[in-house]
Amino acid sequence: MMLHLAALLLAALLPQPQLIDQTGKHFAFDSLRGTPLVVAFVAAHCTDACPLVNAQFAQAAQQLRARHAKVRMLTVTLDPEHDSPVVMRDLARRFDADPRAWLFASGSIAGVHRVMNAFGVIARQGPHGYAETHSTFVYLVDARGRVRERLLASTALASDIVERER
Repeated sequence: MMLHLAALLLAALLPQPQLIDQTGKHFAFDSLRGTPLVVAFVAAHCTDACPLVNAQFAQAAQQLRARHAKVRMLTVTLDPEHDSPVVMRDLARRFDADPRAWLFASGSIAGVHRVMNAFGVIARQGPHGYAETHSTFVYLVDARGRVRERLLASTALASDIVERER
């Protein structure tokens, strides 16, 4: 079943939450329409699945760039209480993310949680207050803002993304 992201966000709230990318620019999901989008939710401090997702996204970004694919990638924090825009900027730098192709985003706690809810992302705080237990899906969103597919985080994630975005 295809979900229309813009409809989900509009149903959940008005106006859309503003996120902040690694360059400090504020944006809403609606501004990303018109180009297919690959979306992941990670926590900067995570030592479990998130580093795998980031590494696979970096690999996919290189392959998509080499193919001149018209696809954007978006990594959103799932722990806005700890992952400020500055933290996400530093994470983007670690992966040499070109903001024209790969955005890293944070924002207000309420705004990020609304985006997470729109995607059905679950994150639970552990005993140290960090989002330690969380879902690890990657979402393929078409140019009209519809979630086409959910992918599981895996060591094959980069090739799964590139293959589906041909």
